[in-house]
Amino acid sequence: MVRHIEGTIDYEKRNEVLNDNHKILIYLDDMTLTEIAAQDGSYIRKFHTISKLILENQIRTFPITFDMEYDEKDIEKTSNYSLRVRIVADGKTRFITSSSVPVLTKGHGDMVDIMVEKIDLM
Repeated sequence: MVRHIEGTIDYEKRNEVLNDNHKILIYLDDMTLTEIAAQDGSYIRKFHTISKLILENQIRTFPITFDMEYDEKDIEKTSNYSLRVRIVADGKTRFITSSSVPVLTKGHGDMVDIMVEKIDLM
């Protein structure tokens, strides 16, 4: 059965306007299956993504509302699930979630407010 996670994505400086060529990528990850792999002495997190929502050029100002679908059969009550967000413009990541946004199990619901942080491009 198809279920929904609804929420908002916000940035502390609400006057920020996204450029015309942007994508908002929202991922629902099973954190129980997430791996951290060493590669050349550094660690790379490998996510087990259950669902992905892409919003392209639809919304240009914060807060951004979303409604993400997922399949209920993919959710185990004993597992941990989290949302993460990337906002990409011209092929470069401009905003990300810097902390876990738990959803769906262990007292966490299907309505969330997500804060993103801006990535400074040098």
